[in-house]
Amino acid sequence: MGQIVRCPLLGVPCSKRITVEEKTIFLAEAEEPEYDRQRRSKAVNEAIGNQYKIRSALDEKGINAFTCKTCEIIQSSAYGIADITQNNANVLLELGMMLALGKPTIILLKDGHELQLNLPSDVKAIEIIPFGEYLDIIEPLRNVVGKLPPPVSASIPIEDIEKIQPQLAEELKNMGAGVVREFGEGIRQAKLETISLRDEKKDMPAELGEKLGTLDKKLDDLAKLGFTTDANTAFLRGNFYYNQGRYSEALAAYSLSLDFNADDPTALYNRGTTYYKLGSYEEALDDYNHSLELRPNHPATLYSRGSVYDELGRHEEALADYNRSLEHRPNHPDTLCNRGTTYDELGMHEEALADYNKSLELRPDYPTALCNRGTIYAKLGRHEEALADYNKSLELRPDYPTTLYDRGITYAKLGRHEEALADCVRSLELKPDDPATLYNLACLFSLRRKTKDAIDYLERAIEKNGKYRQMAKTDEDLDHIRDDIRFKKLTNSA
Repeated sequence: MGQIVRCPLLGVPCSKRITVEEKTIFLAEAEEPEYDRQRRSKAVNEAIGNQYKIRSALDEKGINAFTCKTCEIIQSSAYGIADITQNNANVLLELGMMLALGKPTIILLKDGHELQLNLPSDVKAIEIIPFGEYLDIIEPLRNVVGKLPPPVSASIPIEDIEKIQPQLAEELKNMGAGVVREFGEGIRQAKLETISLRDEKKDMPAELGEKLGTLDKKLDDLAKLGFTTDANTAFLRGNFYYNQGRYSEALAAYSLSLDFNADDPTALYNRGTTYYKLGSYEEALDDYNHSLELRPNHPATLYSRGSVYDELGRHEEALADYNRSLEHRPNHPDTLCNRGTTYDELGMHEEALADYNKSLELRPDYPTALCNRGTIYAKLGRHEEALADYNKSLELRPDYPTTLYDRGITYAKLGRHEEALADCVRSLELKPDDPATLYNLACLFSLRRKTKDAIDYLERAIEKNGKYRQMAKTDEDLDHIRDDIRFKKLTNSA
C-alpha cells in the first residue's frame, strides 16, 4: 500500500517498495524512563489485545536514532500511536513522519504536559488521549482502536514527486521512456519479437544479453518510483523472460500486458504457451481458446492448442486442430510431427509414418521426428530401420533419455542385451526413477539371470506405478525370477 516518495533525511526519491501490513501499529515512544516504558507497553497491549502487532523502533536491534530502517517500519505500519509526554525529539520526528504519510495516528499526552508542548494547530491526530497514569489509557485506547478508519491507500510516487518537484518528475518520465525505447531496440536486435512453442533458446551476443538484463532491471527500479510501462513493453519483457526459461516471470509480464488489452490475441497466445511450458494445461487451453475466438484460423495457435489437447489425452480434438493448422501452413514440420504422434496415439501407424516421413523431407535433421519414426518402425516390426533412426537422432541430440530408452528396447528385441542394458542405464541416469525404464531394466537383468538386480528394479518400478505389478505376472522376460520369494511378494503371487 502507501509509500513515501522522498527520503526525509536526504530529500532524494526513495526507491524502496513498501508493503503496508494492515494489522500493524507503530508505537513512537521514548526509551527513558524505563519504568514508564514498561507501564506504557503493558497498558497498550491490554487495550489492543491480539488484534494488532505493535512495532517500535526501540525493539529493533541497533536502531537508537531515526534511521532508514525506522522510516521503513513506519511506512509499513498501517496506524500509529505516539506518546509525546517526554517531549522526546525522536518521538516527535516519528510522529511527524506518521502524520505526513497520512497514517491514522493516536497521540498519548500525560496531564499537565500540555503547557510544555504546544502542538501546531494543523496537527490532525484522529484522537488525543490525555491520562494521569498509563492504566488510564486502556479503555479510551480500546475504544479508539475499535473504530480505526481503513489504512491509507497506495500513493503513486512520480505523481507525488510532481507536486513537490515537477522537474525531477519530468526527468524520471523521460528516463523511463528512454529505457523503454532502448529495451525495445535490444529485443528487435535479439530477434525476440515472437516466441514459439517448440523454439529452443535463441542465442544472442553476450553483450546484447547483458544489456537487455541491465535495462530490464532499470525498468523494475523505475516501476518502484511509479513509472508505468505500456502493454507492448510488458509483452516484450515477457518474450525476454520466456527466451531465458524464466516462465513464471514471463507469465506475470504477459498478464500485465493483457491488463492493458484483454483481447490481444498475440499476448493471449504467448501467455498460453507459457502456461504450457509450466504444465498448466487447462489455463493454456483457456488462453488459446480466447485467442482463437479473436483470430480463428491462426495456424500457430491451432498447432499449440493441439499440443495441449494431446497432453490432456484429447487426441481427436488435437487431430482436428492439427488438420486445420496444416490447411493454412501445409509444410510445417513441427505440426506434421505432432500430428504423427497423435495418429500413433490413435493406433493409426501408417498415417503416423507418412507424417514423420514428410516432416523429415522438410527438415532431415529433426531429432524428434527421427525418434518418433523409429518408434513407429519398431511397432511395425521394422527394428533395423528403427535402430537407424534412433542412432541418427542421438547423433543430433546426444543423451536424450527418451531416445536412449527407445533404442534400448529395440536392441533388446534384436537380442542385443548388452547394448540394451547400456542404453537403459544411461536413460535412467538422465531421467531418474522413470518407471518404464526401471521395469525394462528388471526384464533385462532377468534375462541375464541376475535375480537380485532384476527384483530391485522391479520393486522400484512397482513403487512408482502399480500397473507394473500386474504386467510382471505374465511377462515372459521375468520367467527366470518368477520362483523367487521376493518376486512372489511383489506380485502378490505367494
